Amino acid sequence: MAAAASVTPGESINLVATAYGPSLKDNYPYGPVDYYGNPLKAGDVAVDPSVIPLGTRLYVTGYSSPLLPAGGLCAVAVDTGGAIKGDRIDLYINAPDSQVSTFGIQNVKVTVVGAGATCSSKGSNSSVSNGNSGSSN
Repeated sequence: MAAAASVTPGESINLVATAYGPSLKDNYPYGPVDYYGNPLKAGDVAVDPSVIPLGTRLYVTGYSSPLLPAGGLCAVAVDTGGAIKGDRIDLYINAPDSQVSTFGIQNVKVTVVGAGATCSSKGSNSSVSNGNSGSSN
């Protein structure tokens, strides 16, 4: 069952994550392109649009993979997948199939990044900022 019909900025949900790469096996029959036909790139993720709308910016944490930034991944929901239904997310990793498959199945925390917020995936310094400088205006 889906976590929510629509997520809101700042909301966090727990999802089951898998990974996919550029191989035809992972992207049959269209090849390594997203839902919109654009080439897949780091930070692209596949979601169930009834849970997370396409185009939503996300911050993904809780995974363990040397192929992804330590501490968290800034991502954009730009793809869907036949097996990505309900509380699932598929993280794109631009690596050979033999490496991508080591990700396995993991539980992750996904936070919706709101408009005006910034997301930074720089090693262990990954973070999300709401764009406020502390003023209460």
